[in-house]
Amino acid sequence: MTVLIVGGAYQGKAAFAKKQYPELPLVCNLHQKVRETLETGGDPQALLPELLGKAVTCDEIGCGVVPIEPFEERWREETGRLCCALAARADAVYRVWACIPQKIK
Repeated sequence: MTVLIVGGAYQGKAAFAKKQYPELPLVCNLHQKVRETLETGGDPQALLPELLGKAVTCDEIGCGVVPIEPFEERWREETGRLCCALAARADAVYRVWACIPQKIK
């Protein structure tokens, strides 16, 4: 089973994942893993296979003003693309705000 959990920073995503899916390995902060991958010249889409079969949390970083810095804009876009690819393959997708989960898929 693969689960994607998105939402704002410090909104209870990891706590929800641990409570609802204790049997799944937990990968927190996918947005940071995408940043690290880009900083080392890697392709974030290459992370997808290792995310399958896990509960994955990711901060929503695509809302608001488009960043001026090209790297920041690319990071935002690549994070969104990876989340879309993961959501398409996930068994469940949730958005968590103020510790309240909303099932999307």
